Amino acid sequence: MSPYTRPESVEEFHGPYGPYHVSELVLQKIWLEQAFDEGRLRDEQGRRVQVVFPGTWNRLEGPDFRGALLRVDGLDVRGDVEVHFSQADWKAHGHEENPAYDNVVLHVLYYDPGEGAPECRTSCGTVLPRVSLLPLLWYSLEEYAGDDSLVASTGVDLRPEVESLLQHDLSDRKKRLRDLAERRWGMKRHFAKLRLERLGWEGACHQSTLEVLGFARNRVPMLMIAERFGMDAFVGGKLPVDLLMGVAGNRWRLNGCRPANHPRTRLQQYMDLVSVVPAWPENLALFGQAIEEVGHKLKEEEWGTSEARMDLGIQKLRKSMVALVLGGKLGGTRLDTLICDALFPLVSARLGVDCFALWFHWPAGDRPDSCVEALKLLQVLEPRKVLMSNGWLQGVLGAKSVSNKETQGVESVQAHA
Repeated sequence: MSPYTRPESVEEFHGPYGPYHVSELVLQKIWLEQAFDEGRLRDEQGRRVQVVFPGTWNRLEGPDFRGALLRVDGLDVRGDVEVHFSQADWKAHGHEENPAYDNVVLHVLYYDPGEGAPECRTSCGTVLPRVSLLPLLWYSLEEYAGDDSLVASTGVDLRPEVESLLQHDLSDRKKRLRDLAERRWGMKRHFAKLRLERLGWEGACHQSTLEVLGFARNRVPMLMIAERFGMDAFVGGKLPVDLLMGVAGNRWRLNGCRPANHPRTRLQQYMDLVSVVPAWPENLALFGQAIEEVGHKLKEEEWGTSEARMDLGIQKLRKSMVALVLGGKLGGTRLDTLICDALFPLVSARLGVDCFALWFHWPAGDRPDSCVEALKLLQVLEPRKVLMSNGWLQGVLGAKSVSNKETQGVESVQAHA
């Protein structure tokens, strides 16, 4: 650690695979990217807090964000922002006696301390207003933590993970990748279940689809649109794309965005889909009922092979999914990303169907070049016999995820790529 970089707090949580730890850096990044329902942000007095500029992220001594611009009940407020898991951290970290924190104008917390909680003050006696992010997050903090590490893995050097796996023979390498993929599948199901509990079937399908259509740089703006407009608003294609783009304001990341992946294109595709198949979530549920539990029918040596893909009938299922559920409005690698990252987990969570074998052998969707190169170096893929599939991609992402958590203090295997 650099002598100029301060240590960060780490909080323990309990997930489906036991305890996991999340660094305060994850909360800071959520604030930086405004990756929550900012439209409902209120301080402890009930005042509307708008974030015009979240501040400059400070990784050295002093407040977490410097020079923020907030609008509190219509009045501009400029100053610094400090981010903590709990209100007690302000005093525990000595901020109330440190003049470096006297310009803090907002205390951003994960937990809401509730009514009657002791006030936090600066060294000059100013009482700090506070906001809580917990009720505003789009999904669990565990998902945000996983997303934080996995997005970082795109384009990151995978040689350490490759070198570690190359210490094992090919059969063992494949098994390890499959195990890592299966763990990620379990987490995806878990997160899909949480989303279903919060939003219901239609809402979860709507939000998850828009989120995937924003991969990877525009997920947050797409989630903002999903929060503002339900699926019914998209029926008939009456919503102007300009109106939808305006929901996220200047949060769109458009530099280097290919025309096929431009948010305008993706939003129009989704509007076309909902207009052609207004009941597509129900069609998806019916599609899920036709999926048999096939995960235990494969022998060890069959996993990842082209024969297994044929036996599972994936080509036919993919055509049915495109026609009956998605109205033929989506294609390419983003289609397969949507199916693997959103639709299969939702179907499995709702119906209790074991889709792991299908999910593993399904064609890989959007993939970082570094992951493709890693699989080549690992000699996992074989022409016409062992094809590139979602499972192998997920296994490599899982290896990177474990590596990231060992170095960043986020110690459970996450699933949101």
